[in-house]
This record gives sequence, structure tokens and C-alpha cells, in this order.
Amino acid sequence: MNTDRTCNNSLWTKEENKILENTIAINKDNNNLLEEMAKALPGKLADDIKDHCNVLIEVINIIESGYVTLSDYPKMQNRN
Repeated sequence: MNTDRTCNNSLWTKEENKILENTIAINKDNNNLLEEMAKALPGKLADDIKDHCNVLIEVINIIESGYVTLSDYPKMQNRN
């Protein structure tokens, strides 16, 4: 993964990441997804949004391909 792209001038907060995730979920079939993300994230440049999405896609692909082992957390018991 090219981590240089994560070190640009655009830092992302947890809140901004959540807004991005929600916007993608709501508009996933929208042909103007990038435009919708830019509306939801004022102050973020379209290129920064595209770069951030590309890095997230790379991370997802790496995880799904099995290169990253996920932690084996103990199962939680139902408290009901």
C-alpha cells in the first residue's frame, strides 16, 4: 500500500470518516457520488476525497485478501 497518499494536507477526523461512510452507504447507486461526498464534507477538496477513498479501498482489499490477520476477540455473551 502506498502510504504517501495518506500523508497529504488533508487530515481526516473520525467524524469526517463517519460522514464519508454514511454518504457512500446512502448514495452508493448515485452516479454523482463524488459530488454528494463533497457536499457532505465542506472544506474537503474533491481530489482529497478521491485519494482518501482509494486508500480505504486498498485497505479493504488487503484485509479481504487475507494479508491482515484480524484479532480473535472472545465472543460476548448476551446479557438478556
